[in-house]
Amino acid sequence: MPAILFVAIAAVGFAMLMIRLEVTQEGYRLSSLASDIATLQDQNRNLRLKAAELSSHQRLSDLAPRYGLAAPAPGSVVVMP
Repeated sequence: MPAILFVAIAAVGFAMLMIRLEVTQEGYRLSSLASDIATLQDQNRNLRLKAAELSSHQRLSDLAPRYGLAAPAPGSVVVMP
C-alpha cells in the first residue's frame, strides 16, 4: 500500500512539473510575440509616415514638371453630372 501511494504522489508531482514547464514555455512564447507585435506596429507607423510624405501634394507638384506633367488646359476637363 505505501508503494502505491508513493507512486501516485510521484505521478501527481511529475504531472504538476510538466504543467508548470508548459506554462513557462507559453509565457516565453507570448512575451516573444508581444515583442514582435510592438516591432511590427513601429514599422507600420514608420511606413505610413513615409507613404504620407511621398504622396504629399507639395512633393507631387514639385515632381510633376520632371515627368512632363502639368495642369490641364482650360476647357479640357469635363465634369459629368
